[in-house]
Amino acid sequence: MGWLIALIIWVIWVLILLGLLALVVYLADYLEKKRREALEQVARSLGMSFSAELPEGIRSRLLQAGFKLFEQGYDRRFYNSMSKRLIDGTEIGAFDYQYGYPSGRGKRRARAGAPTPDDHRYPSGRGKSRRIVWGKSRGTHCQSVFWAYCEDLRLPHFRLHPEVPLFHDVAKAFGMQDINFENHPDFSRRYLLRGEDEAKIRLRFHPSFLNFLEQHPPCCAEGSGPQLIVWRDDQQVSPEKMADWLRFGEEWVQRLRLRRV
Repeated sequence: MGWLIALIIWVIWVLILLGLLALVVYLADYLEKKRREALEQVARSLGMSFSAELPEGIRSRLLQAGFKLFEQGYDRRFYNSMSKRLIDGTEIGAFDYQYGYPSGRGKRRARAGAPTPDDHRYPSGRGKSRRIVWGKSRGTHCQSVFWAYCEDLRLPHFRLHPEVPLFHDVAKAFGMQDINFENHPDFSRRYLLRGEDEAKIRLRFHPSFLNFLEQHPPCCAEGSGPQLIVWRDDQQVSPEKMADWLRFGEEWVQRLRLRRV
């Protein structure tokens, strides 16, 4: 008789756990739907086109650029896309980008940042989410990415992201590249800037642009040829702040293109 009671209790606990899991999934889907609807309204108010998934043409173009952000992790998602073409022909837009990483060693590496010049990982920010997938734990990085396509940019390939104190100091001692600017110690202290053609990168990161970056919270960016992406690692921009985020990205494009001195 005792085993029957134990079995009933076990079944009840299993049902409770399954119910909680179903509730978590439902809430996640509900919140994602509400965000998608809110972003669609923002896109309409800004005269931008919106799609639940990033259009294949834009996605393919970004992947061909070789941006390291889109090469890390697994289960990559490009969604909640909004875009438009400016009067001068520049294409701009924003989308949510998500990728997963396993718990344990992979998670620690994602937090640690880039130990070598060829490592693709960036220091993580706030807002980690965790999912339970049939008994296995994993994490996800979610961020809002601004993108621009402009033939006039002709950017040298570069990667920019916030420095991780001590960790990057050790990595740089072992030869990791970091392009610094003597007249802008604040920028040099806050950011790790890398790329193959240092001379061309220095021309684009002119004093006016460096001042601009020093006046805003740290962000990540990659550029190559006509393409640019900007994001804050593991941070999604709220619908209420999306217009400001797009203006911030447009400012990047203008300052990189004009090369003011």
